[in-house]
Amino acid sequence: MAFEKMNKDKDPFKRPFDSLENLVDKIRDVLECPVTIEDANHRLLAYSTHDDQTDAARIATIISRKVPEKVINSLWKANAIPQLMKNGEPLKIPEIKEIGLGNRVAISIRNQNEVLGYIWVVERDKSLSEDEMNLLKLAAKSARTELLKLNRQKKKREESYQDFFWQLLTGRYPNHEEIVDKMEDLHIQPPSSFAVIVFRFADDIDLQTEQSIIYLISTSQKLHVTFHTAMGTEFIILASPSEAKATEKNIIEFIHYFIGQMNTRFQVNQIIGASSALSDVLEHVEERYAESLEVLRLKSQFPDEMEGIQTYNQLGLFRYFESILEKKQNDEYKYPVITKLQKYDHEHKTDLLNTIECFLDYDSNVNETAKKLHIHVNTLNYRLKRISDIAELDLKSAHEKFSLYMELKIRKYMYRKHRL
Repeated sequence: MAFEKMNKDKDPFKRPFDSLENLVDKIRDVLECPVTIEDANHRLLAYSTHDDQTDAARIATIISRKVPEKVINSLWKANAIPQLMKNGEPLKIPEIKEIGLGNRVAISIRNQNEVLGYIWVVERDKSLSEDEMNLLKLAAKSARTELLKLNRQKKKREESYQDFFWQLLTGRYPNHEEIVDKMEDLHIQPPSSFAVIVFRFADDIDLQTEQSIIYLISTSQKLHVTFHTAMGTEFIILASPSEAKATEKNIIEFIHYFIGQMNTRFQVNQIIGASSALSDVLEHVEERYAESLEVLRLKSQFPDEMEGIQTYNQLGLFRYFESILEKKQNDEYKYPVITKLQKYDHEHKTDLLNTIECFLDYDSNVNETAKKLHIHVNTLNYRLKRISDIAELDLKSAHEKFSLYMELKIRKYMYRKHRL
C-alpha cells in the first residue's frame, strides 16, 4: 500500500508541515507503522499513535519524554547508534528482548554531517520494504527543516543559560532571591542540591568533542545537569544527583562513567574529572567552582596520591597545604626521619625514603606496596626493618606514620611548586 502511495505522490513529505506532530502522523500513515522523532540527544520530540500491543521501550520513552538510558546503552553495544551517526541510510535493528525493544528501522536526520535527530519506526506487524525505506529517507529530509528551526531556538536559549552560568561561576549574583528569579525567567527549576564538576581535556574542546560531551551528559540519567559550558580545555557542569537522597557517591560514579564512555564511544581519552562538595546554597557556586579547580590542580601535582580522588571532600589533609606552606616558608625545622633516610640513601645508594613513602601511600599494605615497587614482600619487609632502625621510626605508631606522611607530601609539594 505504501508503494502505491509513493507512485501516486513520489514524495508525500514534500510539503510544509505545521508541526513535527503533523509530520510524524504523516509518516505513520504512509508507512503504516508507529513512529517517533527524537532530537540528537534522544529526547522525544513527537510520536504517532499506536495500538495496545506496542513494546515496553516505546511506552517508557513516551512516558519520560526521553529514551531510557538502558535502551541507549544497549543500542550502543549493538553498534546501532554509531552506524546511525555515521550516515543517513535507514538501519534495521533486530529485537532486543532484555530492554523491551521490538524490531525497529531507524534513520538519522542530518544537516550535512551534523546529526539533528532520529526517526524510529516500529516493525511489529510488517517489515519495511526497500521502497518504504526510501520513503523513510524522504521523511528524514522533510524533518530536517523542522529540526533546524528547533535548533535555532534551542541555541538562543542555551546562549542565555551559558551567560547566566558564567555569572554564577564568577560570583556576579551574590543574592539568593535574584538567582531564583533569574532561573524562573529562564524556566529553570532551581536544584535542591548541586555540585560543580569540571572535566579537563588534553586539548582544547572543539565543536565535535563538545557535541559528544553534551550527548553523553544528556543521555545519562545518573545526574540532572542544570548548566554546562566549555572553555578551552575545560568542560564545566552544574549538576545534582537524580536520586532523592543526594550523595557524593552519585557524583563519583558519574565522573568515572563520563571518562570511561568518552573513551569507549568517542575515542576521547586523557580526561581528568573533579567535583566540588555538594551544596544547597546557589550564591556559593563560585566557591564550589574554586573547589573543583583546586582538586584538578592537586591531581596534576600529585597524580599517584590523587589517583582515587574525585571530589573536594576526599582531599583530606591536602586541603590545608597552602596554609601549612605559609608557616613552613620561614621555618628552618627539618624532620629528622627524612634527614636520616636521605643521608643513608645518599651514602649507600639505596631507596629507603621512596620505599617508606610508597608504604604510607598504600596505607601500610605490604602486598600492594611490594607490587608497586616491583620487589618481593620479603625484600620490602627487610627494607622496612632497616628504615625503622636507621630513622628510629615506630611503624606501629599511627601518629608517627601520619606525621611522616604529611612531611613527605609537603616536601614534594614545595619542591614541585618551586620548579613551577
